[in-house]
Amino acid sequence: MVIVTYNSGEDVLRVLDSLEGAARLTHSEVVVVDNHSTDGMPARIRLAHPTVRIIELSTNRGFASAANIGFRALDTTHVVLLNPDAVPSAGSLDVLMEFAQQNNNAGIVAPLLLYPDGRNQETARSFPTSSAGLFGRRSLLTRIFPRNRWSTKFLSGHSSDGQPFQCDWVSGACMLFRREVLLDAGGFDERYFLFWEDAAWCHRLHQSGYQVWTVPDAVVTHREGGSRKGWPPPVVRHFHKGAYLYWKTFAAPQWWNPLRWAAAAALSGRAAALVIGHQIERSNRGI
Repeated sequence: MVIVTYNSGEDVLRVLDSLEGAARLTHSEVVVVDNHSTDGMPARIRLAHPTVRIIELSTNRGFASAANIGFRALDTTHVVLLNPDAVPSAGSLDVLMEFAQQNNNAGIVAPLLLYPDGRNQETARSFPTSSAGLFGRRSLLTRIFPRNRWSTKFLSGHSSDGQPFQCDWVSGACMLFRREVLLDAGGFDERYFLFWEDAAWCHRLHQSGYQVWTVPDAVVTHREGGSRKGWPPPVVRHFHKGAYLYWKTFAAPQWWNPLRWAAAAALSGRAAALVIGHQIERSNRGI
């Protein structure tokens, strides 16, 4: 198992405490890759969980790079990637492992991710299209009209009967995969610092012939954004930079493609508006 941390605070201790009950049958090494945190948590992890292996990086290399370092540090047949703010329910990791062992074409197996209040995080999705910015899971239109046909198509992660289902991509907050997937398709694209590395990886796995599955019987409670503390300007920039990188890689690879430049303009404008809005809010609050 690989957990990437960056000033994750008490969240990571809660996750590590939960793992014994989350994997009754699955016993594997836990590797924490710390992205140069300043909260002293690596020392606390060593004290509370002495069997956990900790790799401390000298700089913050971003989520994708740190995760790849963790992947290379393990030699297990299966790897679980888990966020430091994602707590698996009892037995959930075993459910993922059993499904992966029974389905050789499953490149990635993911759980049902829930908010702490029990709502579905809608993280099993179709690959992004040009309308994803308008009808993605965080968009204003989706919040106002949650069942519109565009949002429903993009947020495809539902199973009416609770059975496992295929989707295009899942969140990197929790996923299980076989080591051979890394050998066939490589790890995360390290050009992504934060966000979108999971979508890009799932896209490459599909191109390599693997399937991506969500297993609703495995439930993980995800306190989304626990480490990044909301949406400060650097996080907004990383999100939109990653979105553009994904778009130009998979949707508009030609430099002359007008969709590439339209996406650059739209994403830059959206990021600028969010950053300005953040600054105005801080100013109004006297921060």
